[in-house]
Amino acid sequence: MKKLYKQFNNLNIETDLEPMEVSDLEKERVKKNLMKGKKKRHISRNFSVAAALLVASSITFSFAFPTIAAKLPIMGDIFELFNNDEEYVFEKHNTYSTDIGLSEESNGINVTVTDAVYDGENITVAYTIKSEKDLGDRPILEGKLVADEFEDKYEHSGFSENYIIEKISEKEYVVVYNYELIKGPKPDEVHITWEGDTILDLNNVSNAFLGDWSFQFTLNALESETQKFTGGSIITEEEGIEILVTKMTETPISTTLYFSEAVDIRLIAKEDEELRVVLIEYTVSDNLGNKYNTIHYRDIGHSTDFPKTRRSYPRLTTTNFHEEATSLTITPIVNIYKKKDNDTLLELVKEPYTIEPIHMPLNK
Repeated sequence: MKKLYKQFNNLNIETDLEPMEVSDLEKERVKKNLMKGKKKRHISRNFSVAAALLVASSITFSFAFPTIAAKLPIMGDIFELFNNDEEYVFEKHNTYSTDIGLSEESNGINVTVTDAVYDGENITVAYTIKSEKDLGDRPILEGKLVADEFEDKYEHSGFSENYIIEKISEKEYVVVYNYELIKGPKPDEVHITWEGDTILDLNNVSNAFLGDWSFQFTLNALESETQKFTGGSIITEEEGIEILVTKMTETPISTTLYFSEAVDIRLIAKEDEELRVVLIEYTVSDNLGNKYNTIHYRDIGHSTDFPKTRRSYPRLTTTNFHEEATSLTITPIVNIYKKKDNDTLLELVKEPYTIEPIHMPLNK
């Protein structure tokens, strides 16, 4: 590290520099990084900290010389803009992401894919949307994401999509798109073709703009490590409910917990005739008191329309756990719904309630 700083000090940098224009995205990145300066960063238990130290050095250099930083292409910066979002699980994505840098303009709307990363569990794409038009509050690029290696396994189902969107100026938005591979192949390399045909406001789906945006890029899977739990060793039970953790997969950027849920909905809802729906949410914390954001794939959930014995197989994606943590506490929260006024909408039957937490050791 001392050698690295010595190299910085020996750089021949002209001190008589004129101010340069900085993009709204870069301004927002600088502001967010300064605001989060006091936050504690977690380092993975299973992977080297060398890469994190190198990134820290790079950030220090960028802020020490902001004029130089303004000249550099935006790489991995979008992920950092969402660190206050409740679904922010992208703490290390900027370290491992691939620089894409592809732009397409259609119908007066420019979409630029800046970065993407594939860890064998998820494909995560960061991109910007710019337009003189009013695109609404939460616009996304909607279309089909496919890979040659997937064949047709994900064509109609077996995947889940999540978006985090932020409007950073009147004309520019940043988006993190997370494509979860649920039921299908997880190859070591994917040749992605992403065909977008609509800019859609998620807050107002009638606000849509047709166009043609096409991107192609290749991603290699990051290394991963999977631990399977057999014989129902990681479990919680309550009358009418059984929840097991079946396996855990860790990569350099994420941890995915897989569950098996069995719910006797007629028993816990005390209803045989009227429709009832049960969805189980989860909170995750460790023995050090750290709480973890999650992206929750809920699978089919539970309904009185289903056979009594039908299971649901949800999963949680989160960050790597703190390197000093030795156990997790996973708390299920049970939500029971019914139809609202004979409509398609659902409303809670009663207040959500927790059941006995799952206590899960973390192997060192």
